[in-house]
Amino acid sequence: MFFDHRRWLARVSVIALVVGASWITGGAISPAQNSGGPAPATADSGTQPKGSTNVSSPSGQAQAQTAVAPPPAGQPAATPLPPADYVGAEVCSRCLYDKFISYQNIPMSMSGNKNTPGAHEGCESCHGPASNHVGGGGGRGVGGLMNFTKDKPTAAKNAVCLQCHTRGYVALWHGSKHDEAKLACVDCHQIHGGNQKLLAQPTQLQLCTRCHEQIRTALLKPSHHPLREGKLVCTNCHNPHGTQTERLIAANSVNDKCYECHGEKRGPFLWEHPPVRESCLNCHDPHGTSHEPLLVVKKPMLCQRCHSNVFHPGQLLTIPAGQGTSVYQQPAMLQYRACTNCHIMIHGSNHPSGKFFHR
Repeated sequence: MFFDHRRWLARVSVIALVVGASWITGGAISPAQNSGGPAPATADSGTQPKGSTNVSSPSGQAQAQTAVAPPPAGQPAATPLPPADYVGAEVCSRCLYDKFISYQNIPMSMSGNKNTPGAHEGCESCHGPASNHVGGGGGRGVGGLMNFTKDKPTAAKNAVCLQCHTRGYVALWHGSKHDEAKLACVDCHQIHGGNQKLLAQPTQLQLCTRCHEQIRTALLKPSHHPLREGKLVCTNCHNPHGTQTERLIAANSVNDKCYECHGEKRGPFLWEHPPVRESCLNCHDPHGTSHEPLLVVKKPMLCQRCHSNVFHPGQLLTIPAGQGTSVYQQPAMLQYRACTNCHIMIHGSNHPSGKFFHR
């Protein structure tokens, strides 16, 4: 038989290429692989874990996805940070001198009070140990420091403040209206802001009316409590951190709060006016109205919401001339027609004949 040396050299070349590829990859080529069939999973090639997916390579062959993905090209693998330690507020001042000075000018920096951050770890009492931050060269988000930016969860930011502020004025924060509204402490307070009581705005009125716009509108009306004039502030009547009463009133009731300034309306009275004893808000809007004095409706319409004017006419021409008299037909009443012209003790009377609050 004629010997075809060219066919023999081609077979030898193919065998040599296959053996060389097997030696480079470190594994033997199975008959199935040599024939183009699927290769069985081996310890070297790695078995595909249950639940993982196959990712197609550019060549169209399926490759098994490993349990831990390798880091992106050009980036080193992330290493866990070592346990952080405290470095002191003086180290913070090297880069954040303005923040350090503002911190030194507030009561929280007083080292003589054991309840303040100044008596413990200073800046790091709120922001956490800073050794990893300093070792990483500083910068926002470096070293795992606690910051109070808007992207942080509200609960995480409030938890820092509530480590110390748990009693007194803030004891009822949990479950309060502002807590339910997901309001963060730093939404109203700025530790490094420099304002009174660490407010985020120069005054309480400016701060509160950012959200309570309807109150700002009421305070611009002719009859209003003197908040615009600076004689009162919102916290004279409200506790924004929580109360046991409605509308965050800082008293057991609305009337108790009003009596703190208007003590002459407290009584006790021999003759009491029921709507007055029930709530001052039945007749008054404390933030402001267009009617004196803070009345929700103009007199006499306010009184006539409860009192019928059938036997006591409330208009000048209710009774025709010559068919009776009305108190409003007297010349002294022509200009000032109001129930309180006669019923001057409308909040209560102690006079034996003061049944109608005349005296």
